Amino acid sequence: MNRIKAVIIDDESGARQTLQMLLEKFFPEVEIMGEADSVKSGTELLQNTSADLVFLDIEMPPGNSFDILDNLKKIDFDIIFITAYNQYALEAFKFSAVDYLLKPVKISDLKSALEKFKKRRGNSQEQKIRVLSDHLRQEINRIVLPTTAGFEIVSISEIMRLEGDRNYTNFVFTNGKKILVSKTLKEFEDMLVTYGFFRIHQSYIVNLKHIKKYYKGNGGEIEMVDGQILGVARNRKDDFLKQFV
Repeated sequence: MNRIKAVIIDDESGARQTLQMLLEKFFPEVEIMGEADSVKSGTELLQNTSADLVFLDIEMPPGNSFDILDNLKKIDFDIIFITAYNQYALEAFKFSAVDYLLKPVKISDLKSALEKFKKRRGNSQEQKIRVLSDHLRQEINRIVLPTTAGFEIVSISEIMRLEGDRNYTNFVFTNGKKILVSKTLKEFEDMLVTYGFFRIHQSYIVNLKHIKKYYKGNGGEIEMVDGQILGVARNRKDDFLKQFV
């Protein structure tokens, strides 16, 4: 059994005790190397402990977990965030593809998070964490796209459109680049709608900023800046046109 050296950083003593109890009872391969309850003690713990995995609470008033990470020269450990955050924050986790646990922590969720960690163990999560930090600090301009080779971090503004193909989504960029992701269009529709994207058809989500022309018709058609012509579904036509009023 491969041991996992872990630390818990959470300002709530009850939350730390509960998580430690769950780990000791159900996941004996996880060895708790230490605990901390603040930004200061958390920073010191990580600077003096060689951990494989950190269970890290987001909010630790008067600071937060990113204050700890900003204090470190290098993030050479994996992180599973723990949060009682609202829906906005959960969207940020989706954008960054970073693992998280919702309070109160459930055994099934903890098991799933640990299984994911074991599969990616040794792969740096630093860039994903930086994207998450940007989103939670409302500096939202990037998204993490999981690929067969790993993941790519891309600028949202450079996404021209998304093309759905069953359980896959093809991202098309303004420079002609394409990235295939094994997720459905629906998963990205909810994430991107507030950033100027609109689902014109069951197979297409487009960045409204990259539409060149609209042609009238039953549902109508649009021409993207790359010259691609896409049909607008009849039942989406009115809502689509309202985006330009």
